Amino acid sequence: MELMVGSLAKIDQVDLVRKAEDLGATHFGVGEGPVLFSDPYQFLALAARETSTIKLGTWVTNPLTRLAPTTANSFATLNALAPGRLFMGIGTANNAMRSMGRDVATLRELERSVEVIKGLLAGQRVTHSWRGQDRAIEFLDTAGHWYNIDDPVEVLWAAGGPKSLALAAKHADYVTYCLGPDPDMIGLVRRELDKAVADAGRPPGSVKLVGVSWFYLLQSGETWQDAVDHGFGSAPISSCLTNFAFMQRHVDELGEPIVNASTQAAMAYLGDPNSPEARDYLSIWSKYLKGLDPRHRPLITEELVDYWCLYGTPDHLREKTRLMQEAGVDLVGVMLANPFTAGRDLADIGRTILTPA
Repeated sequence: MELMVGSLAKIDQVDLVRKAEDLGATHFGVGEGPVLFSDPYQFLALAARETSTIKLGTWVTNPLTRLAPTTANSFATLNALAPGRLFMGIGTANNAMRSMGRDVATLRELERSVEVIKGLLAGQRVTHSWRGQDRAIEFLDTAGHWYNIDDPVEVLWAAGGPKSLALAAKHADYVTYCLGPDPDMIGLVRRELDKAVADAGRPPGSVKLVGVSWFYLLQSGETWQDAVDHGFGSAPISSCLTNFAFMQRHVDELGEPIVNASTQAAMAYLGDPNSPEARDYLSIWSKYLKGLDPRHRPLITEELVDYWCLYGTPDHLREKTRLMQEAGVDLVGVMLANPFTAGRDLADIGRTILTPA
């Protein structure tokens, strides 16, 4: 099966990529956050040297922290180290920008950046807009001494609603979406994506759906609460934040209980945007994906964990993974939410999801 593993770009954990490849994972992605993690491109360059088959990429970069030509150059450079093994995951920069107290990119900014990057990587001359000026640019090393633009770099678009899905259907090879093992939610996203692909005039199946989940292997006697406390921590709230607005538009199909539960968790997490706590973004983001923030414990319920997370015994994990695939996910994605337990969790993924019963 195809499986994408993701982690924070922690520069001293590059060995995780080689281990993921050895276990049978097909993709490995790392996040980008200038004040949150290590630099993803340095991480991926080291990973390229230590691996030979696994696909490598950002999960995800954005249009704001780097100019589009710079991002294109980074992927062309990596493509010289790992030819044909690169994917560019890109989104509006929720984590990367909000952790610096800044607004995220607009969908138009995201689309234009992807157009420029794809054009440059295809060897085209494109128009790049910056500081109110339009300029024609292209890669000038046509002989391939400095970078590789001969092998394709796939585009993975981080989506969170119908407008973003429509743009992804035009420009992407993959859509990454926060999903758990619930067939109704997966079916809804699959249907919306397939419609967007058809509306874009592309063949059915042109854009693969990557379902992003949070993982924990229960040990003997453990419950969902242990999965939160010792595993993915506060991560399920991220799925609520990404999805609650979209879910509210489809409450009749998904059901009021889970829509209300996800909305309530998201709203409680966001709090009053004008409060001193909400404005202290540096303190808030300092705890991002580092296990359980005690303040979030009351927000995370068994209902939310069941809906958004891959957790359970080995048999449960295999069954939930199979369910996700049957419901419409082309590629299951597992984000290693806690850098302090990433090695353990990756080994557990290998002996459950990637190992037949």
